[in-house]
Amino acid sequence: MIKTKLEMEFKDIQGKKSGLSIEDPRKNLTEIEVKTAMEEIITRNIFATNAGDIVEAVGAKLVTTTVEELEI
Repeated sequence: MIKTKLEMEFKDIQGKKSGLSIEDPRKNLTEIEVKTAMEEIITRNIFATNAGDIVEAVGAKLVTTTVEELEI
């Protein structure tokens, strides 16, 4: 089984990094769509950290892993 997740990394007002992961993102997701979504998260102040508001998008990546379940 192959699993994919979108990992987005942000910085808060104190410069500390925090992340947001989305399991099973749409297959044909584009860089522009991800960047736009991250900008919306910042603009609408959707999330905050213990250190304060998120103020900067640092980066994003798609992580794909192969999972092989073992029967024991």
